[in-house]
Amino acid sequence: MTKIHSRLWIGLILNILIGSNNDSSIIHAGFEVANSKNKLIYVNPGYELQDIIRDGYTFVKPQMVGAGSASEIGEPDLPTVSTYYEVEPGKTYTAQVTILESDVIENVELFPSQGYQPEQFSNKNLVQNHLSQNNVFPQEIANISSPMVFRDIVIVQVSVTPFQYDPINKTLNIIQSVEIELDESGDTDMPFIPQKRSRSFEKLYESIVVNYESTNRNEDDYQRPAILYVLPSNIGNLLETVELLMDWKKRVGYDVHYVSSSGIVNNKNNLKDYIEEAYETWETPPVHVNIVGDATGSYDIPTWSESYSGYNGEGDMPYTTLEGGDVYPEVFIGRMSFSTSSHLNTIISKTLNYESNPYMGENWFQRACLVGDPTTSGISCVITNEHINEIMDLAGFEEVNTVYSGSFPSQMVSGLNEGVSFFNYRGYYGVSGFGSSDVNGTSNGFMLPVATVITCGTGSFAGSGESLIEAFIRAGTSSNPRGSVVCIGTATLGTHTMFNNLVDMGFYYGTLIEGIETPGSALVYGKMMLYKNYPNNPNNYCHIFTHWNNLMGESSLQMWTAYPQEINVSHPYDLTVGTNFIDISVDKNGSPLENAWVTILMDDEIFESGYTNPQGFVRLPINSDAIGEVLVTVTKKNHYPYQSSFQLHDPGVAIGVSESPYSIDDDNSGSSTGNGNMVANGGETLEIYVSAKNYGSEDASNVYGQIYSSNGNVTIDSLGAIVEFGDLLSGEAASGITPFIISLDDGIADNTDLGLVVSFSDSEGNTFNGMLDIQAAGNDLNAVSIDVVGSEDDVMTPGELSSIKIELGNTGATTAISVSGTITCASPFIEIIDNYGTWASVNPGGLAFNGDDHFEISALEETIPGAIAHLILNLETDDGYVSNSIIDIQIGQPTINDPVGPDSYGYYIYDNEDIDYLLAPSYNWVEIDAREGGPGIHLNALSDNGNNQDDVHTIDLPFTFKFYGQDYDQISISSNGWIAMGETDLESFRNYELPGVGGPAKMIAVFWDDLKLSNGGRVYTWHDQSEKKFYVEWSEVRTYQNNSIETFQAVLYDPSYYITPTGDGEILLQYETFNNTSYGSYGWDQIHGLYCTVGIEDHTMTRGIQYTFNDTYHQAAMELGDETALLITTRGSDIRLEGDLNYDERIDINDLMLLVDFNLGYEGQVNAYFGDINGDGMVNVMDLIALIQMIMNYGE
Repeated sequence: MTKIHSRLWIGLILNILIGSNNDSSIIHAGFEVANSKNKLIYVNPGYELQDIIRDGYTFVKPQMVGAGSASEIGEPDLPTVSTYYEVEPGKTYTAQVTILESDVIENVELFPSQGYQPEQFSNKNLVQNHLSQNNVFPQEIANISSPMVFRDIVIVQVSVTPFQYDPINKTLNIIQSVEIELDESGDTDMPFIPQKRSRSFEKLYESIVVNYESTNRNEDDYQRPAILYVLPSNIGNLLETVELLMDWKKRVGYDVHYVSSSGIVNNKNNLKDYIEEAYETWETPPVHVNIVGDATGSYDIPTWSESYSGYNGEGDMPYTTLEGGDVYPEVFIGRMSFSTSSHLNTIISKTLNYESNPYMGENWFQRACLVGDPTTSGISCVITNEHINEIMDLAGFEEVNTVYSGSFPSQMVSGLNEGVSFFNYRGYYGVSGFGSSDVNGTSNGFMLPVATVITCGTGSFAGSGESLIEAFIRAGTSSNPRGSVVCIGTATLGTHTMFNNLVDMGFYYGTLIEGIETPGSALVYGKMMLYKNYPNNPNNYCHIFTHWNNLMGESSLQMWTAYPQEINVSHPYDLTVGTNFIDISVDKNGSPLENAWVTILMDDEIFESGYTNPQGFVRLPINSDAIGEVLVTVTKKNHYPYQSSFQLHDPGVAIGVSESPYSIDDDNSGSSTGNGNMVANGGETLEIYVSAKNYGSEDASNVYGQIYSSNGNVTIDSLGAIVEFGDLLSGEAASGITPFIISLDDGIADNTDLGLVVSFSDSEGNTFNGMLDIQAAGNDLNAVSIDVVGSEDDVMTPGELSSIKIELGNTGATTAISVSGTITCASPFIEIIDNYGTWASVNPGGLAFNGDDHFEISALEETIPGAIAHLILNLETDDGYVSNSIIDIQIGQPTINDPVGPDSYGYYIYDNEDIDYLLAPSYNWVEIDAREGGPGIHLNALSDNGNNQDDVHTIDLPFTFKFYGQDYDQISISSNGWIAMGETDLESFRNYELPGVGGPAKMIAVFWDDLKLSNGGRVYTWHDQSEKKFYVEWSEVRTYQNNSIETFQAVLYDPSYYITPTGDGEILLQYETFNNTSYGSYGWDQIHGLYCTVGIEDHTMTRGIQYTFNDTYHQAAMELGDETALLITTRGSDIRLEGDLNYDERIDINDLMLLVDFNLGYEGQVNAYFGDINGDGMVNVMDLIALIQMIMNYGE
């Protein structure tokens, strides 16, 4: 017989913010990218050797979390891991591999791969033909895929097999760390990439591409947002209804198109070809695609069926995957399914009113209804909603109605009727008895939520009946709507809880934390969590659930997540024909509003959009001589849309800049000086020849113009400020008799708008304004990378002097010549010895290091390895260009004998093996279990006896505890080994990475795992009043999966007694009995596994430190075991001149006076931690004496 112990671990890690605590690198699934270009470091996060017994023979099979296998049948079955890396288009790459650390295991009989059908092993012979070959397998441990296109970028998949097997000598080489360099190996056909980027996709790149960086780009780098509506071929008169929505979308700045040709929309292949052609050939390719019609019936547009699952589930996702042959979309998609004209009228009315005229009578925008039915699918349905509740709390939601028991249908109807912005259900097939009739029975009017009902059957819209997600958007009438504005659901009866939860949580995290604004893109964000957490696509489940989850409603809907704020908009309401610009200012409560999206629109004549600058100002061009009303629309997330207009009229005479407005002369002839390239460059004097035109219906006489500039780098020459144009007949254009003359300051930066306006006048005293749209060409320099000479990893060594080279990039239009730079740094770890460097030149689009003129920097020997210093580089050129740039440098590589951290707030985690540090804790167990004679109080409010019994309880603290700068007087204690600051109902038994979602915010993960309090497991608390400490002990609790005993405690130190640089409280974690055994299992009844999580995260879920997760430890962390201890503190980042209380880098009488004031009760003047000169934990007269002695000795 054959016996197989099969553990397919799936990493359920909803880690939206993938990153280390080191700002100069990014860590993703064991891969790390530092400063060096095209180089990754892979560190093996852990593995297990699984025994497989077959016909009396024992084989070994290495297993890793989240790993697949690239082995062919009969080859050694070894795991493979991968990540994605952005690369240069048109290039192919190979991997250059350097093994940094490895181990060897002798006498190993490795199991041969049998393909992907292990249940058939007993019915066929074991295939092991490759195990006798005299070849090490694999011969190449790292591979680079062919390039793949993901809309705006090209990526490759970097795969690593961190094992090599010698079948002859029976040795298994385990690769612990390896360096992979991507070497260009050749050229390939240039893939299609849109000329301009889409803003909507950048968050997605950041979530999955290990080296993607969002950089500050010019507005011209981005395309106008665009929508393609796909309409039934028999749309007929109903087109007028859809046009109401299309007109609105055009008004708010979308480029809008539609298609209804029967030869296209009635065939799914033809329709996909059309979308792909639009994507590749249109000037503004679609970002959103909205299908208007059902998949069957009178107004049908076909959908697709997947072939992975056997369920043949429907879905529109294939319409979005246009390039690269992968599952990553090039567009976002939604479907507005209707079968009657009434349905369509209702859907369009809901969408229009939701966006353009939301109901403002009450704050339903910050209300939600969350429903979780644990009856069949388990407690995770409740916990998922509790977590979403936490996210909503962070987002400022004021009222969240939770439904976890009782009569679900009636409570769900009631929850919708109250008016909510989001409605979420997690449960089982049948939606706990809630159906289409219940949706139609709601009375929420125009308080329409975004609804998510991600469970079996809710999204099966291709059948003859009405699916629940269709019912939600169709419910009600155009004047009396019900249900929701959009709805997301899942096709087929074969869905799984784990995957549903991931998509659900990802959608809300993307919407409320990451700030994704539309349901189409937020749904993609949720789907991407499948691939981030299950990178090997087990059993094609990622493909399946990506296909099954679909959006009903407008993909580009601007979702409300807060009460809309009113804005004030100032602009002219009347302009003369021929005026070629309009200035618009936007403010809120008297303060300028930045990044408001402003659009002006007149039929097909005028269509311009732009974002307001930090002063709330935008100038938009008017390139038309049409007369009539021009619509003005201003939108911004969670701001009520401004809708108004201005008139373009013909007053008789109307002078403006002509269609061929100007030419530039800088040829050193006449009054001009320059390089003769007919482009505005810094330091030049320009002659600008302007052509004026009379756009009016009457003739003008004696026309002249005077030029002005709003740019302080422009000087108007008094002799060239006024130009005469003579008489202009109606419709006539003429050049000025003389040029305008202006001078530009030296070093003006590239793409600087010169802010030129010509004020025209005539003999009748009429005045008109015309804009000259002229940008300067110049340098645009930024620090790109750093080179620590002699260091392969570009890392400084504490206590040593380092030579530094900095690489500059020039995105400007002109060559930067004779560049000099000085560096400064506010970090206490850094001393700058030589702050000056030079670059001979940096070409446009080029890169250059400062040559032999290196910077010299020293890092203090006391610096904790891994610290990041921010260097400020001030640049200037001989021709007057000036800029500054910030670049980070790492000091030291942390080892197992260093603390973990710091995170961006300043927390470190010290362990008891960090023996070189005074802050290293000693294990000193204080037993508080009353059964063992301890003083603790049994927290009997907690009860967790196993599956779905997870519990949390909130208690008052005996002192105020500061955590990540926030004060808390309560903590919530979970049966699952964690503490949350403040109050929470979240019970989270599934552990995830930190920081990130999946658990409560403001968390201390002591031993976060699926635990239970059965068989004598208890939780105790105790306030040690004499020592000013508060204890929480989990005593003899057990893991759910393996019933392993765990005993551990967290000790909170009173921050008013134990002072720190930031005032935050310190936390001691101690482990008396530590059994990290929750490896998980996979099948229909999954067990999450992923071992335990230890670490902390802040109230935003974006900052934190992870000590261990999934049996993978930070490189500076020791492995936890029995009788181990950790100290979490902000002490460690406070290297500074002792006694320098006013931070002026001196110790003198001013510091003494501050300390005297502190002792007299003026506590706000001095940080108590730094005022404790003698280090006894108190600030008193003894510290005054110590400081006086230091002042007397200072400078000796």
